[in-house]
Amino acid sequence: MASAAPQLRGLLATSLKKQVVVAGVLSLTAVILTKVFVKDARLKKYEEFYKNYDAEKDFQRMKNAGVFRCAKPGSA
Repeated sequence: MASAAPQLRGLLATSLKKQVVVAGVLSLTAVILTKVFVKDARLKKYEEFYKNYDAEKDFQRMKNAGVFRCAKPGSA
């Protein structure tokens, strides 16, 4: 019976090559999934928020609520 001899020389180099390839594929997959499901979704939410955002109206609301020290509520 002839059995295959275990690899003794170059075992670390061989396993590192495999592990580097697997790590590269996994990291690339994580980057793509993060872009699609996090970055693009967040960008879409920002776009929708700023379509109808009125900064002057928001300032007046905060001024009337007394948020600012420099602008008194009810002043011009």
